[in-house]
Amino acid sequence: MSTLSCVQIITIVSQQFIIYSSFIILILGLVGNILNIITFTSLRIFRNNQCIFYIIVASIVDCGTLLIEFITRIQLNIYGYDLTNISLVWCKIRPMIFHTCMMISLTTVCFSSFDQYLSTSHYYRLRQMSSLKLSKRLTFINISFWIIYSIPFGIFYEITSVTGCTILNQGFKFYFSFVHLSILNGVIPLITASVFSILSYRNVRHIIRLQIPIVRRRLDRQLTAMVLIRVLYLFIVSIPFGLFFIYTLNTSNNTNDSLRIAVEQLITNITSTFYYLNYAGSFYLYCFASNRFRRQKNYLLFKKIWQKCYVKILFKTTVQRNQIVPVSQISNFK
Repeated sequence: MSTLSCVQIITIVSQQFIIYSSFIILILGLVGNILNIITFTSLRIFRNNQCIFYIIVASIVDCGTLLIEFITRIQLNIYGYDLTNISLVWCKIRPMIFHTCMMISLTTVCFSSFDQYLSTSHYYRLRQMSSLKLSKRLTFINISFWIIYSIPFGIFYEITSVTGCTILNQGFKFYFSFVHLSILNGVIPLITASVFSILSYRNVRHIIRLQIPIVRRRLDRQLTAMVLIRVLYLFIVSIPFGLFFIYTLNTSNNTNDSLRIAVEQLITNITSTFYYLNYAGSFYLYCFASNRFRRQKNYLLFKKIWQKCYVKILFKTTVQRNQIVPVSQISNFK
């Protein structure tokens, strides 16, 4: 088989993978995040919990991340054009919104693991620090900071005839690769969330010794399990993308080797798609990790939503069958 044939096959496989994986992740991710929001806001014990507040915020911005990323992918691979390469306004706004949502989500994961460490601590003063008021303040700071931080993306992204929408400034391109992606989007969130999750797990193993109501203990155990599995999942999906990103930074780009370019593009598509599962899989992880969450989800879906829809349909059908004909209509038949 010739090199040209191999390149064509790899390119087709890469495009098909992007199309199907984008649809699947987008649909499952949006449904999962919406169910997260509905489930966590429906029960009072969830609504008044500061860790749950972080999860709700993360679910909202995760929807934004998925929409921005995968609608662009689907548009490019199905219709063959990318609006970011056509509209300068969208070329500048898209990365601002996209990176803002991503960083808010990652920071919120760190905050939720930190909050669980505080709420399960053996020290009363640390437990007192964990409050819904603190969570709202930190979330406000989190959102405000990353919105301001993302402004340079709107300044330095430009459209060129060769590369499309990209960063032209070499200094900002270096910062984006080695600081933003490697450290702010990689090392810091992973280390921070992992450390506090492990500390929370250690605390919750000895939580029975604390003078805390049994209902609160059970909730803390389940929340710790949910946060821990969320952080572990973040770590797993980030590793392939991070390793391949390091590889691309340390290898020379041989633009004459079309086969290598095609293979690297396929690997980039696979690892980046795998990474974006981080923003689509939280609902399914929580169903696996928490009995309380599963029960509440089942109650909402099958007891409330399904029964309400069924009753409305049944009532409408019954009314139509037993509809009383007005006198004016009866007189017309005489």
